[in-house]
Amino acid sequence: MEVKVRHRDELGRKCLVPARALRGAPVEEWPVLNDQHPYRGRKSKVRQWWSYTTKGDLLCRSREHAYAAMFLDRDPGIAYLAAPSLQLEWREGERAGVVEPAFLARHVRGQQLIYLHSPAGREPDAQEVAVAGAAAEEAGWQVRTAHAPAGQLRRNVYIVSQFRYDEYAGDEAKALLLAAFARPRPLDEGADRVDLPPGQGRARSWHLLWTGELTTHWDRPLIPTSIVWATEEAG
Repeated sequence: MEVKVRHRDELGRKCLVPARALRGAPVEEWPVLNDQHPYRGRKSKVRQWWSYTTKGDLLCRSREHAYAAMFLDRDPGIAYLAAPSLQLEWREGERAGVVEPAFLARHVRGQQLIYLHSPAGREPDAQEVAVAGAAAEEAGWQVRTAHAPAGQLRRNVYIVSQFRYDEYAGDEAKALLLAAFARPRPLDEGADRVDLPPGQGRARSWHLLWTGELTTHWDRPLIPTSIVWATEEAG
């Protein structure tokens, strides 16, 4: 199988190169290859996800794609997360096609990651995996699948994602709240007992649930009286 990678050069022009030519290149930081635009008859809406990890917007192809971005954005192992700056064009005999990664990322240990995604809990098909694997072997990437769990976990993570923004962060508030939740207690009880302006204790508690420095029973509905506690990582 022959696999080539299409991306934009420094002048914004699309070009096609062998995957091995991109070994070591910071592809996750390059401009998006294809912008997503709404159009009449499109089956899914263009959605935008503001990444807490990268502090920028990711254009997503659908709601399910955006949910996958949400879970990756909360992964402590990811240091950089981006919409794809490339697509993989393959040919094998008379057969040919294109594979579009869902996301590109960089691990905290420096490894470059290329994410595939299939909605509704389905795995990427065998051809996508084979093409991505062939390109990754030449370019030095790792291939993973972006999953968006359903059910109560998704609903809960979506709730705390509304407080992922930097305005809810702060070292002083974090220290107070981690001390308040040193042992498990209801969220409203712990948040309201700290010395912060009205409402700030709860909002900043939701933020720490997003970052993973506080945790809860994620398989239960997340409400103000949910039991919350500081994680070992926070300590």
